[in-house]
Amino acid sequence: MAAFGVQFCAGVVVSLRVGQIRAEHVRRAQEQLAEITIGRNMNLMVQILVCLAAMTLHSRWFDPSRQCLTKACVVLNAANLRFIPVTGRPPVLTEDVRERVVVLSQIIYFESYMFLAVDGTEPKMATRIENEFRYELQVRVHFLVPSGMD
Repeated sequence: MAAFGVQFCAGVVVSLRVGQIRAEHVRRAQEQLAEITIGRNMNLMVQILVCLAAMTLHSRWFDPSRQCLTKACVVLNAANLRFIPVTGRPPVLTEDVRERVVVLSQIIYFESYMFLAVDGTEPKMATRIENEFRYELQVRVHFLVPSGMD
């Protein structure tokens, strides 16, 4: 996103140095993406694909955004990623767990957004995690009620 940031600033003249900086950012991003693709960290792969989907959606590149979201859902379902583990106790809410939960919920949001606002493709790929989010996750909202009041 940093490499394309200059494109969205009105009145910015792209000099040779800005072009070189942009090319360097793009090169680094491609190298990091290649390293992530070779590795087996599916959570990181899904996170990168969701970030790419958000970036391309922000840039109004709807077809690449849909492709990134579809790839993220394919990886998500192939790796059977979930909000909470199938067996055992849920993990302690660390920063890594929080990031994973945010990415999974963003996939649900993006697929619904793409359906409603962009292309009308019915959201089916994230149904498994959406059902887990709605029905299996035990999330409660605590309301503070002063004592002595009804």
